[in-house]
Amino acid sequence: MRAAAVVVAGGAGTRLGGPVRKQYLEVGGEPVLLRAIRPFLHHPRITSIVVVLPTDDVADPPRWLAGLPIHTVAGGAERGDSVLNGLLALAEDVSHVLIHDGARPFVSTDIIDRVLDGCAEGGAIAAVPVTDTIQQVDAGGVITATPDRAALWQAQTPQGFPRAALLDAYHRARADGVAATDDAGLYARYVGPVRVVMGAYDNLKVTRQEDLPIAEAIANGLTQSQQG
Repeated sequence: MRAAAVVVAGGAGTRLGGPVRKQYLEVGGEPVLLRAIRPFLHHPRITSIVVVLPTDDVADPPRWLAGLPIHTVAGGAERGDSVLNGLLALAEDVSHVLIHDGARPFVSTDIIDRVLDGCAEGGAIAAVPVTDTIQQVDAGGVITATPDRAALWQAQTPQGFPRAALLDAYHRARADGVAATDDAGLYARYVGPVRVVMGAYDNLKVTRQEDLPIAEAIANGLTQSQQG
């Protein structure tokens, strides 16, 4: 296996409000995106990293990003476009690729290992079992079904796949006019089964204002454990 990582941070990142893109916000004194990239930089099984940035930032990236041994490419209009741009930037000798959200700053070496092992012969994604009851509702907000919680997992990243197969799935989706909003769903539609491997409940994606204090608490806990 010759594995690479595509870290997707090509969105505007303005959902949280304010002048700073969410992937550049600091958590525990470090940018979210730097935290998302670092575990892949230090992982012995990852041979290269492509980081997908907003188009305006590719020519003039943040200083802390410019010095890293990574390749940067511009994102697209939608997440699927950004992932495809990242895939196209990978070397042909890359056999497997892990797709990771740039706004998910607490991925661990163990999670990366589990996804790499899981995707050796197909698709594999980090996920965690759902702990709350999930209700399916109609357009009027009325409950129509209560799925069995035991069969529900919350998807995370990284998500790992054979590179050529995932790239082919993206090309086929574009030809069919299918919106590529989820890598695992696209792979399952065009290639084959995708299995889940255990992620972590602290593998948080920073999306809302409410996520920031949680992320700070996780970062502080990691710092304390490292110092201890």
